[in-house]
Amino acid sequence: MNTELIVASLSGVVALASVAYSSQANRKNSLLEDELERQKVERARMLERQDVMSRVRDPLLWAAFDFQSRLYNIAAQGFLRVHFVQARDQQYAVRSTLYVLAEYLGWVEILRRRIFFLDLGNQESNRQIVRLFTRISNVLNDDAYPDRHFRLFRSDQRAIGELVIRGDNDADSCIGYAEFCARLESDSGFAAWFASLSDSVAELASLPGRHPRLVDLQVALMDLIDFLDPQQERFPQKSRFRLNRC
Repeated sequence: MNTELIVASLSGVVALASVAYSSQANRKNSLLEDELERQKVERARMLERQDVMSRVRDPLLWAAFDFQSRLYNIAAQGFLRVHFVQARDQQYAVRSTLYVLAEYLGWVEILRRRIFFLDLGNQESNRQIVRLFTRISNVLNDDAYPDRHFRLFRSDQRAIGELVIRGDNDADSCIGYAEFCARLESDSGFAAWFASLSDSVAELASLPGRHPRLVDLQVALMDLIDFLDPQQERFPQKSRFRLNRC
């Protein structure tokens, strides 16, 4: 074999090795880029999740607490009977009760719009909070209770939630109590959604007993509060009362 042939052969081997190495390097670079992009997308999702929860967790928690607190006061402390003595107090009792219900439904609807499944970091947390929301909705909707006070169909729950949302998709919040009362007085279409609930509140003021639906609803809301505030940073244990049917 002459020198030229040897050189040519070596050159070919080097060229093939160079092509193979380059191909392998390009493949590794491509895989690395894909992995970095995947991590970037995952991080963006995590930050979005944290941003949603940081903005929504506290107002939802407060809304749930205010709602359960009113239910507790009605069922255990005679709130409605006390406030139905004078006409002005009657109006406050009815409107404020309607508002705490509506505000809770409003924040649930805001969450529904923002994310299809409330992602708290793992699947079990997802399933648990969906179960809690569903349980509360079922208690409001259920027709198996002995009376229809505070019964609210699922679609009506969503409609009321929609009605009290204020702002665009980037800055959703719920209307305040003053605006809620003003709309009840000035907007007949708005007020119509609350007519049957208003009647329920007025009727409950004259009925004795704890009312199973209100009891189950208050307990379900407390379970949601325990889930959203497990370390009791917002509401200490001493403020977490639960009703019972006895």
